[in-house]
Amino acid sequence: MKNLIFSCCFLFAFTLQAQTDVNLILNHQFDGVPFVYSAIYLDDQGRAVEFNRVQYYMSSFELIHDGAQTTPLTSLYVLTNANVSNYPLGNFNVTDVEGFNFDLGVDYAANHGNSSNYPLSHPLAPQTPLMDWGWPSGYFFLVLNGKVDNNADGVPETPFEMNAIGDMMLKDVDLILSASPTTNTIDITLNVRIENWIKNIDLATVGITHNSGSTNQTMCANTITRQVFEALQITGISQIEIPSYITTDYTMAYAPVLNYKLSAKSDYSLAIRDINGKLIIQEEHLGFEGNYFIKKELKSGIYFATFSGNSKLLTHKFVVQR
Repeated sequence: MKNLIFSCCFLFAFTLQAQTDVNLILNHQFDGVPFVYSAIYLDDQGRAVEFNRVQYYMSSFELIHDGAQTTPLTSLYVLTNANVSNYPLGNFNVTDVEGFNFDLGVDYAANHGNSSNYPLSHPLAPQTPLMDWGWPSGYFFLVLNGKVDNNADGVPETPFEMNAIGDMMLKDVDLILSASPTTNTIDITLNVRIENWIKNIDLATVGITHNSGSTNQTMCANTITRQVFEALQITGISQIEIPSYITTDYTMAYAPVLNYKLSAKSDYSLAIRDINGKLIIQEEHLGFEGNYFIKKELKSGIYFATFSGNSKLLTHKFVVQR
């Protein structure tokens, strides 16, 4: 009986030890340098370009591990934003990861479901700014919005919006990599080369393309043909460190979104004040990277958003024009 109890305890302990937290780390880059919203880059035609929104869905995840075993991460969806690097995938019975597969976009069943059926915290729930056109039209699989220089003065002024929608936009990404646990955690680290999504696309003529047309088909196809996602083969590597920054997405001018990335990994508080110093919004326990949607309609004027935490303080000015 004692031996049986000991064996059961050993098996239970082994099972617990075998469980590993798996994190997806996305290093968003443009031409090899860390990506920052509103920074100026050059497209493949040498024109100045800046982005105010880069988002995409990932789904149908598979882990290839421990001698070519396959573990599907069922019912898992990730909605990314280019200023966010860390995405926990869950806890799995995995020791060594040898491959990582996923789809860019949303599978057929989910894409033809109703976003209002999901709780607000779910990636497939209605988002702000919008990531779907509602049932039955489906989700935007990949969104790239910004401005490009069209008059050769070096300043991006011509807006473009590429919001890819439609089942044909789904792209299967299969990656070979090597990752082992560090303190019961495995980081799957990928470089995301944003410049490759816009190859062979004349951004100056794009305009607003919220559809499944040829421009968006080229953008999504570049995911594979231009190898947007690259697996890093260094075990335990973390995301690339970039300076703290805050930018404003004015898609909804009266209630903008603050895109932020802060260097210290701790909880932050957010205070939004008007030009007179009056406190308009106060939030606590925000993460060090993310997208804060201002749910309150603001009057026209100048505002200041201040993130504070762990002896760090960063203030950002934004303007509301109604």
